[in-house]
Amino acid sequence: MNQTTDRNKQRAREVIEKIVNGGDVDLADEYYREDYIQHNPDVGQGREALKKVIRAMHSLVEPMHVEIKLINAEDDMVWLLLEWSGGSLPEGIPRIQQTAEIFRMEDGMMAEHWDVLQMTKRGS
Repeated sequence: MNQTTDRNKQRAREVIEKIVNGGDVDLADEYYREDYIQHNPDVGQGREALKKVIRAMHSLVEPMHVEIKLINAEDDMVWLLLEWSGGSLPEGIPRIQQTAEIFRMEDGMMAEHWDVLQMTKRGS
């Protein structure tokens, strides 16, 4: 693996640990380009839209938490398999979802994002 690949993989891991799980939304300025391209139609474009989503996740009674199941990278592309838990469904059943996340990195910053989601329910 080359240094760029290693750096990008580490940066993606830090995003999950510090920003998504840790809720340190201000760190997004150091990890995401201002003109961050988001391909998920439920999330707006740019870094500020992403910050809004992270703040909303952490304002839930039971905030979402992410576990990295798999992470890999090649050059400027990083992909992750994540398991999200927390945030309850309306009927009170815990929400569990898995996502495949793909990031294109530019100069060590998240520049573009794609994801695929699978929702599951677990009984209490």
